[in-house]
Amino acid sequence: RSICLVGCCGLGRAPLGGMTIPSADGGGSDGSKYHIYLYGKFSDPSFHKMRVAAEWLTKDFRNVECTVEGFFETQYEQQLRYIVGKYGSSFNQCRPSAPIVWAETDDSILFFLNEDRFIQWAYKRFNYEDNTRLVFYKRIGNKTFSSMKATTGRSYCALSLQVGAEAKETMHIELFDEECPLLAKNFLDLMAKESFNGHLVHRVKAGSWLQAGDLVDGSGLHSEAAQGGFLRDETFQIRHDRPGLIGMANHGKDTNGSQFYISLRELPFLDGRWVIIGRVISGMRAVLKINKMAVKNERPIEDVKMFAEPEFTCVGALQAAAEDKT
Repeated sequence: RSICLVGCCGLGRAPLGGMTIPSADGGGSDGSKYHIYLYGKFSDPSFHKMRVAAEWLTKDFRNVECTVEGFFETQYEQQLRYIVGKYGSSFNQCRPSAPIVWAETDDSILFFLNEDRFIQWAYKRFNYEDNTRLVFYKRIGNKTFSSMKATTGRSYCALSLQVGAEAKETMHIELFDEECPLLAKNFLDLMAKESFNGHLVHRVKAGSWLQAGDLVDGSGLHSEAAQGGFLRDETFQIRHDRPGLIGMANHGKDTNGSQFYISLRELPFLDGRWVIIGRVISGMRAVLKINKMAVKNERPIEDVKMFAEPEFTCVGALQAAAEDKT
């Protein structure tokens, strides 16, 4: 199938007013069958504006179907790379900061560069218009983001990274409480320690992972659980199949302490050896920035410090329930 870049020429612009949704017998459609694909971030108001449009068109026109999926920031960026790699061509214009939307017919793919072009296409083909204020979709985005975190039952937290005297950059993390409740709780307890703030990222394995968590002197020689000693390997079910995974570094079976790593690519040789306890859901760019830094013996030449951001810590229902039992 050919890929067509849908521009704004000849599509017209929706007139001012409210949202107009024609009936299934309305004359806006050209009779072609369309399958709309929309992917974006939970918190993005543009994603929700197009989601409403796609779902209404599917509801009111028998020849329209849609696939809509929202993601946390890091997972959306990974999905976007997959889609761009699959389709190429006009899809190479996609940006991680914006949703991606296209429509497929029997013989072509209509790629929409941005929200305006999609809404204009919907107006021309189906007489669909939406002049809802952007603040409304911002509220929906914020509520959806909060709701998605609440429904998982998982815990969430945030770390910031600081290179030298530069401003700190924050990344947000989702912990896999259901798979490894003890290690997830240990991670939160480590973040609450005074020694966590300002400790060094002591290892950068370029293109593979970065490692931190030596709360003694940042040499990489120390690793002790928050309550002392070591913790067992709870599960190896989660595979090292993508960037942005958080795992516990160890030096043998059941020796999980304070050191942890963030993956930068697939690391299948760590499967069955190191336990994954969570994933980065936003702020992965800070990790990628450190990956490009100059190192000596895999240690950053310039100090990279890590800090907890306690205002973003949210203990999930699964963790809370486990604590209640103890």
